[in-house]
Amino acid sequence: MLQVKVEAAVRQDNEAILVIDVQKDFCPGGALAVPGGDEIVVPISALVPEFKVRVFTQDWHPANHMSFASQHQGLDPFAVTEMPYGTQVLWPDHCVIGSRGAAFHGRLDTRAADIVIRKGFRREIDR
Repeated sequence: MLQVKVEAAVRQDNEAILVIDVQKDFCPGGALAVPGGDEIVVPISALVPEFKVRVFTQDWHPANHMSFASQHQGLDPFAVTEMPYGTQVLWPDHCVIGSRGAAFHGRLDTRAADIVIRKGFRREIDR
C-alpha cells in the first residue's frame, strides 16, 4: 500500500498543481489500469487545496482513436506500429469521450479545478 505524508506548506502565488489523468480507466478495474493507481487519489485530493492554481487533465479519446488496437486489424493491445508521426504503442480502448472510464475517479475532488484540459481528442494522433 502506498504511504503518503501530506503536510501543509506555505505556497507561493506562482505555484501550481497539475493533476494528470486521474481517471477510472487508469485505476484497478479500468480498461488501461495501473496497479495501485487508485491509491494516489485521496493524497492528491488533499494536496489540491494547498495550491493557488489547479490544473487537471483528462485523456479524452473518440471511440475510433487511431492509438486503439481495435482500429488496427490483426494487432493486439500493446503491439507497436508505425504511424505518420512515428512509432506508436497500440492501447486498449480507454477514456472514450463520455464513457464511465473517461470520468475522473470518484474520490478525486475536482470542484477546486481552475481548468480541465482534455487531450487525445484528435482521432489521428496520440501525441
